[in-house]
Amino acid sequence: MTKVTTLSQQAFNAKKADVISKELIRKEINISEFQIINDNTIEIHGKQLPISKTAFKRVLRRMRIPHAFARRFEQGYGSDGLKQLIQMVKMAKSNKNDQKVTIVLDPDRGEIVDILPKGYASISNEAFVGFAEGYIDKYNLSPTHFGSDGNGSATINCTSDSSLLRIPGMENEIFQTGVTFSNSVSNGLQVQPYMTRLVCANGMSSTAFAENYGLTSLDTKSVEQFNEHMLQLATTGFQPVGIADQIKKAANTDASLFELQRAASAIMNTDEKISYEYAQKFAPIERAKKAYDAIGSDTSKFTTPQLKTAKSGMSVWDVVNGMTNFASNDTKYGVDEYKASNLMVTAGNILMKKKFDTEDLILVNPFAKNDLLSERETTILRGE
Repeated sequence: MTKVTTLSQQAFNAKKADVISKELIRKEINISEFQIINDNTIEIHGKQLPISKTAFKRVLRRMRIPHAFARRFEQGYGSDGLKQLIQMVKMAKSNKNDQKVTIVLDPDRGEIVDILPKGYASISNEAFVGFAEGYIDKYNLSPTHFGSDGNGSATINCTSDSSLLRIPGMENEIFQTGVTFSNSVSNGLQVQPYMTRLVCANGMSSTAFAENYGLTSLDTKSVEQFNEHMLQLATTGFQPVGIADQIKKAANTDASLFELQRAASAIMNTDEKISYEYAQKFAPIERAKKAYDAIGSDTSKFTTPQLKTAKSGMSVWDVVNGMTNFASNDTKYGVDEYKASNLMVTAGNILMKKKFDTEDLILVNPFAKNDLLSERETTILRGE
């Protein structure tokens, strides 16, 4: 079995200092106190600041203006028209109830990176790291990855040396289990099971695990509930409920072209430098499509439903492992640990789907040689 590489205390402290140094500024203001100039500029108390695409979409959502509608409106009436529309809706809301929102500012770029409801983004990364360190020490966890995205989000993956998960009947499927701690301005602090496949040191987590738990403040009641949840996780060895059966099912179910294509896209989206050709090493969607092209099926014309019912020649478990292998072990592109952790979560979410694409396909065709009806029966049925 591969030995899991963990972070030294020195490496952890360096990551900690980096995450805390990139702390975002949070400020609650009334919606009447800002004005959207265009899709990349906001004015607050007379000062214009750049606004991220995410923050602009948040404003539209806050005003209950569909993003697609806003784009069509801007195409028809220009950016000034869109500005007037947003201002009109905003004023109507503020006149009725001048609600507060949380403005999230990146001080390094001087950019508004998010606009959230009142009370969000209340856990700083400094508090998050200190909080996670307490549980790392308490449950003797070993950090394996620690990264941030520069926009106030951070992730710490940890394993437990004393917790092993073995999948009955699958010799190579032995996992060291643990937890993932994450913090973001939009979702607060969250914890979820984390698994490392020991045959190749592939790490994986999922937002679909039933054991996921989150909190948006560190008040006494929230922390007490969190403590109880962590105790329950530790009692079960940090193992997700039903994971053994899910892995078995994934290993015995053919992945669809759609699932393989999603894996390839997720790998490429991890970093803009990753080429389509390189992604094929971990999610060979090109080879799978060419196999269909070779028998006269043009996959470029497949609809999404058709992609979901077309087998890829790989199991779902193979697809998941291709993603986690890249996320955990690839050194060519030097993908940062936060992006790698996100890819591990995407892989875990594919594994934890309630139903795989090809799961209910019926392959047996009792009418391959003979139709159900005779020619005479068909004639009678048609009334001919």
